[in-house]
Amino acid sequence: MISRLWRTALLVLTLATLVAGCSARNIQIHNSDKIYSKFRNEYGMCNATGVKFTASLYYTDKGQGHRTIMSLWGDLESPLRLDVRAGIGTYLAHIREDENGLTAFYPEDKTAYTHSSPERAVRLLGLPFPFALKDLAGLIAGCYPSFIPSSFDAVAVDKNNKGLLYTFDHGPVSSITLTQQGIPLEITGRGELSWEMKMDSYELDNSGKNLPEKITVYTATGAKAVLRIKSRFFTSRKWDEKSLEMAIPDGTEIIKLDRNENSNIS
Repeated sequence: MISRLWRTALLVLTLATLVAGCSARNIQIHNSDKIYSKFRNEYGMCNATGVKFTASLYYTDKGQGHRTIMSLWGDLESPLRLDVRAGIGTYLAHIREDENGLTAFYPEDKTAYTHSSPERAVRLLGLPFPFALKDLAGLIAGCYPSFIPSSFDAVAVDKNNKGLLYTFDHGPVSSITLTQQGIPLEITGRGELSWEMKMDSYELDNSGKNLPEKITVYTATGAKAVLRIKSRFFTSRKWDEKSLEMAIPDGTEIIKLDRNENSNIS
């Protein structure tokens, strides 16, 4: 008798769990437009003009790992500067992105590379993040109005049942996963090199916006970049032009990557 009661109770509990799970899925799908609009309203708007971020970056590729410190500053609309240095303070790279494209200067090699397309330059140079500095700055700042499409083509409950998976048929971004509160968890991209990005360890900033403290990017080649945000600074003013300049010493070899699209420098 007792055994039968336990089996009955277990059956009722299982059915209740399944019903609750199905109900949650239906609620999520039903609210998909509202959730996406909330995301666009929150992360499609920028509350600042100028920014400065510091972060640690751990990058692994082909069995080798590199730990660096990076500083990213400038205007969200461009220009932007990025300095990368080793833990002991030696600068490994100086990068500037503006309306003319991207320039990367490697002091140890006394070589600078340029390309009119920041996205192409990032790919050819083998940089850890497969998108422009403008997009990286927006992801750290929590405002990327042009990075994610204004509308989606399909939506479903994500495989981990943590939120909604929105997919896009065209463009560099193929999908984004949002919580029911409209907070982005994962973004995937297509193109010459497909990639997947996870965003977590969210915290509220002074404006009340949830911002990720950790951003992890995986590429189709097996490379992995883990970015941990150390500090964020926002201002309503544009940066002084001199503070965004990047001096290239005399005697530096300058290579224009536009002239050789088949180059692969990494």
